[in-house]
Amino acid sequence: MLFCYFGHHKCASTWIRSILREVTWASGLVLEEVFCPYLPEKRMTLTTASQQRLPFDALGLYLQQQNATFVNFPIAISEMVESLQSVPFRGFHVIRDPRDLIVSAYFSHRYSHPIEPLPELEPHRKRLAAVSKAEGLLLEMEFSTPVLQDMGRWPYGHSNILELKMEELTARPYEGFLQIFEFLGLLDETSSYPARRRVRLFMREMLNRASFRYGWLRWLRRSVPVTGELLLGRVWDHRFEKKARRRRGEEDPRSHYRKGQPGDWRNHFTEEHVAAFKEKFGDLVVRLGYEPDNDWGLTPRTCIERGYG
Repeated sequence: MLFCYFGHHKCASTWIRSILREVTWASGLVLEEVFCPYLPEKRMTLTTASQQRLPFDALGLYLQQQNATFVNFPIAISEMVESLQSVPFRGFHVIRDPRDLIVSAYFSHRYSHPIEPLPELEPHRKRLAAVSKAEGLLLEMEFSTPVLQDMGRWPYGHSNILELKMEELTARPYEGFLQIFEFLGLLDETSSYPARRRVRLFMREMLNRASFRYGWLRWLRRSVPVTGELLLGRVWDHRFEKKARRRRGEEDPRSHYRKGQPGDWRNHFTEEHVAAFKEKFGDLVVRLGYEPDNDWGLTPRTCIERGYG
């Protein structure tokens, strides 16, 4: 069985991948990462972490040859799911409010995101530096169009893929990752651990980490269950407050972990941005479940207006 994480640019993919990397290493799962070109017109092949070019129809075979048990797809598109049809898999997919994505991408692309993995970013960053934030957000809508299109075209409802919203996962990360690993069938739900077993698991996890860090120790690697202690410990290690060195909601525009607060688009959009977003992306926020209808704007609606009471 292959286990998959399907993500999107600016949907907490760095955070999620960091947690998955440590959990898979400790548990002996072989992790691969497969990258998709940012721009749709360049999507003739995929790229592996070792910079190997990979045709879409060779994806399943490649993962089998690598003995991969877990794979991260940081830029996920529907063609990836189609390419895995011959491989038994279970996965989870994380999306984000597209409006918050635009704001997050603006600040990240303006200040903090590395250019090396995203060569298209360099000229875009120069354009952002030359205009106001209001103009920059409009430019960002254009630049981030592929991400929003990918989320809109995703095959929602797939029985083997758990669908999650980033806002819910970051607000309740412990419950969220337990839900993910329960869905994948990887969580050891043993009710109690005698001291002797806890020590054995700890030693095995350390040996597994060493086997991935030092290739010549590969022979030490053994699969062990993903315990709640292991999983939630890694989530704790990668909490926002530790990564950003400040509380959630406190903003640092130049940090990769800028603010961590959903609904931030209201602080940056103007009516012009709302109109431009609707013209460009239609009812995307409705289809993704972030609004009940497309009559949204900068003023929050009451429960009665939303039809909830």
